[in-house]
Order: sequence, then C-alpha cells, then structure tokens
Amino acid sequence: MGKPRISVIMSVYNGEKYLKQSIESILKQTFADFELIIVDDGSTDNSFTIIRGYDDDRIRVIRNKARIGLTRSLNKALRRARGEYIARQDADDISLPRRFEEQIRFFERHPKTVLLGTSVYLIDEEGKIVGKRIIPAEASKALLEANVIFHGSIMFKRMVIDKIGGYNELFKYSQDYELWLRVSKHFDVNNLQEPLYCHRIHRSGSIGLTKTREQFLFGVLARKIATHELKYDSRLIKLIDQRGINCIYGYLTTREKFLFYESCARSIFSGHLWQNAIGRATLNVYHAIRRKVLSCPIAYE
Repeated sequence: MGKPRISVIMSVYNGEKYLKQSIESILKQTFADFELIIVDDGSTDNSFTIIRGYDDDRIRVIRNKARIGLTRSLNKALRRARGEYIARQDADDISLPRRFEEQIRFFERHPKTVLLGTSVYLIDEEGKIVGKRIIPAEASKALLEANVIFHGSIMFKRMVIDKIGGYNELFKYSQDYELWLRVSKHFDVNNLQEPLYCHRIHRSGSIGLTKTREQFLFGVLARKIATHELKYDSRLIKLIDQRGINCIYGYLTTREKFLFYESCARSIFSGHLWQNAIGRATLNVYHAIRRKVLSCPIAYE
C-alpha cells in the first residue's frame, strides 16, 4: 500500500457510545485515498474492541498502555502519519461524506492556504441537528480574538508540522488554538462556509467548573503568547508546571476576568439549577449585569 493522500488522526478515550458512527463517517467519505490513525488512549470500555472489529487496511491502531491525554496522543498519531495532508476527527463527531473531497478541492484551488476548517452542524446525543455554526472564511486575523476553527473539522498540509512542529504538550486544553495561532503567523488559514462536520453537544451534565476554568485559561495563554503579551520561555513553562494553569489568572485584563467569570457561571448553570425559579431569576440578573458591563468601555490593565 502506497502513501495515502490524507492521514486522519483520532484519539479516543472511553468513547464506545459514538465511536462506530464516527469511524464509519470517515470510511464513507467520497474521497477515499486516506489512512485513519486511531489512538486508543487507555480506554477501559469497549472502544478498543470496536476499533479492532473493522477489517479495513486503511485503519491503523495505536494503543496507549496508560492514558496520556489528547495532546500527546495526537502528536503520537502525527509521528505515524504518512499523508500529504493531515485531517482531524473527534471520536464522538461525524464528518459528512463530501468533507474530504471539498477540502482537497479548496487546497488545489487556493495553494497559499495550508490549514482549512469547515462550518459545522451541532447535533445532540441522538444525532439530531440542533444548530449550525457558520465560521469566518478568513480565519487568520479573527484568531487573535477567539478560536474560530472547529478542531475536528480541520485539514492541513503536512509541511506545516515539518516547519513549526506539532501540538504543544504544555497545553492540556486549547492545544488546537495554540497550534492555529502559530500556523497563522506564517500561512493563510481559512474555513469553508459549508457545514461539512457535525459536532456533538452533550447535555447530560455540565462540563465541570474545573475543566471550564482550565479551558478558558489555556485559551488566554495561547493568545497572549501569540501576541507577545507573555514570553514563552523556560520560566513560563516552569511556572505552569509548578503552579498549574491557574497562575495565568494574574495576567488577565479586567475584561478577560469578566469573561472568565462568565464562562464559570455558564458552567455552573448548565446543569439543573437553571430549571427552577431561583436559577432562572439568578440568570436574569446575571444577563442584565453582563449587558451593562459589556456595553461600557473597559480599561485594560
């Protein structure tokens, strides 16, 4: 078997519920010249059994003896990838059949673009479409404000990794955002306006306050490194290694602190509290304050 045009990388940890749907959405792509590299990150459910159940020589499996996390697992897959292009797929999401075909066509027509995401449909736990996100076509400048690329939808040229490296393993979360920001310094980054990817929203419970807090702070860290507000050096790495990502809170501007607490509030009220009268009243007060604060100019520290 020769080198495939596309290497699709996926990491899964205890993803048995939706894993089969995700894998089959890749195998049903109209553009079939790909390999699918799946890293089982120490799953304790039937994920590995599901993966090994496929008799398709395009699927390559890596099994971690113990869980090492998404960032390191993706880098492991990148080192095994042989394709000219690298595509991502999350283990609980679905790629629509023409996704790879349309992304390859865009690359061929726009040779300066090296990384390409797509707009997405939002689906619930039953696979029903509950929303849609149309992402900015030109993403490079918009990335300095927010992560406007859905991680699972992306495809990028292999030469990007050869030039700037893979995912930064300091980042437990927002590893994708940190990589996009590095790429956008040197190359054109775009999104297809057509939704070609289905991102699953889990409503069975909240993400958890700790995870929400860490996701926000890692995102801020990625942006501040990209804009040179923080110097990425051995001292910063040591600080985070010793004190954890919470140490970044002291570098937040006033506006960023407000948005930080907003994200925490959303996490708290994403469970069942909002359903009762007290929860609804609290949310009404919160949104009133939010509108007031965001309508006023806020000085940066």
